[in-house]
Parts: sequence; structure tokens; C-alpha cells
Amino acid sequence: MTPNVLIDTDVILDVFLDREPHNKFSKAVMVSLGRKRFHGHITATIVVNVFYHVRKHLGKDTAIQCVRDLLNTKEIEIQAIDKIVLVSAFDSGMPDFEDAVQIMAAEVAGLDFIVTRNKRDFRASSVSVKSPEELLKELK
Repeated sequence: MTPNVLIDTDVILDVFLDREPHNKFSKAVMVSLGRKRFHGHITATIVVNVFYHVRKHLGKDTAIQCVRDLLNTKEIEIQAIDKIVLVSAFDSGMPDFEDAVQIMAAEVAGLDFIVTRNKRDFRASSVSVKSPEELLKELK
């Protein structure tokens, strides 16, 4: 069965901003997505965060192109962030509301994993969390 995976902002930014040394595994995750080794998911919040950070580092034109590329990636679905997700995240007691929103969106959508380099902030996740390296091993 092909897993459903929420791709966290940091993995996408590693690719778009070519952040070393993390870009190697993050790029491999995106290549695996393109090869349909897993079903990719993001939230609208991730799109907004990508735009903000790419614009800050590489300028508005590059940010627009990166978001366009992300939105045009057929292998990525955008998960809803609705009132249920927001209230659940708010009530979760997690210290980082943004991470809680990602977790709750993944939970509500029934996703199998969240892939992030920031596993420490996802310790309380109800959805299994893997680093890019761990996800790549899982997909073999």
C-alpha cells in the first residue's frame, strides 16, 4: 500500500532554498514523490510559509515561481484546515500552534506519516513522524 505523507515546510524549504546539508535527503524525498512511492500532502499553511521564507531569502519572483511549482505538482494534495482542525490544534496543548495544526490536519485526513526534520517539535503527534532519511528507508 502506498503511504500518505504530509510533507512539512522544512523539507520543502530545504529543496527550494538548497539548504545544506539537509537538501540531499529532502530532494530524495521529493524525487520519491515524483516516482509515486508515496502520496504527498501539504496544507495551505505550508504554502504560505514557503512563500514567506523563499521571498525573504530569494525574492518575490522566485517565491511566486516556487509556490506555482508546488501548487502544480500533481502528486501533492492540499489538506483542509477548517474549524475542526484549528480547534483540535488549539486544544491539543502543544506548545507550537503551527505544528499542532499540521498534526491535526494530518490526523483528520487519515495520513500515515508526517515527514519533517524537526521531529522534536512533533513528539506529541498522534500521526507517526519520520525524518526524510527514515521515510526514504521506509519506502525501500
